[in-house]
Amino acid sequence: MVYSFKLYFSLLVSLVPWFLFISLSDARPNRKPTTTLINQICSQTIGNPSLCLQVLESDTRSARADLRGLGKISIDIARKDAKQTSNLSTSLMKEATNSSLKGRYDYCAELYGDAIDDLNGAGQILNKKVLSPLDISDFRIRASTACSGPNFCDDGFDEGLPNEPSKLKEASKKYKDLCEIVLVIGASFKSG
Repeated sequence: MVYSFKLYFSLLVSLVPWFLFISLSDARPNRKPTTTLINQICSQTIGNPSLCLQVLESDTRSARADLRGLGKISIDIARKDAKQTSNLSTSLMKEATNSSLKGRYDYCAELYGDAIDDLNGAGQILNKKVLSPLDISDFRIRASTACSGPNFCDDGFDEGLPNEPSKLKEASKKYKDLCEIVLVIGASFKSG
């Protein structure tokens, strides 16, 4: 009896890795992203619907995401882009020789830093278990502020400064397009 128990136990232990392998391989999502929801969101973006589709469909988390999940993903993407644009502004500031340009680039970096803070706040709202109408309103306000604040960066180059560098102008345009995804998702939340 003891011998058969040891044999049984030994056999069972040797099969555990196979069961784990099979279980884990089944846990990986094999399906395409929630294309209907992503298409609904991206069709409402005006700036660059193809960028919207590209960034949401390429994120592996989108495969099983609902509206709130896509909101978190879009915030993460916009926040990362805002960080890159802030870093670009800081880099341009260090290279500038004109004091007015240095000030403008510093201001741009600050605006993108503020946008990151607003996106963080919007993301925290989505982490709540239940969203109240006040939460949804707060989300929309934070997202709107995060998206509109950096516009002042571009506007400053129209006020007698040299032309905005193409790298910064392109980065700003991309950020606005990514931020629009957050705004569309915010507008899609039911507020009561």
